[in-house]
Amino acid sequence: MKVHDFAYQVALRTIVLLEEKQQYKVSEENRKQILSLIHGEVDSLLDKAL
Repeated sequence: MKVHDFAYQVALRTIVLLEEKQQYKVSEENRKQILSLIHGEVDSLLDKAL
């Protein structure tokens, strides 16, 4: 699995958990925007983690 795909799955899972556990509703438009932003920031996030 590519790192970008993994980051996408983590972000998606986070959104789902927020909705399930905290009754926080993320609109479909916001969901797509957030996932796109995370996908584009993976390299930067990796640099920060190392």
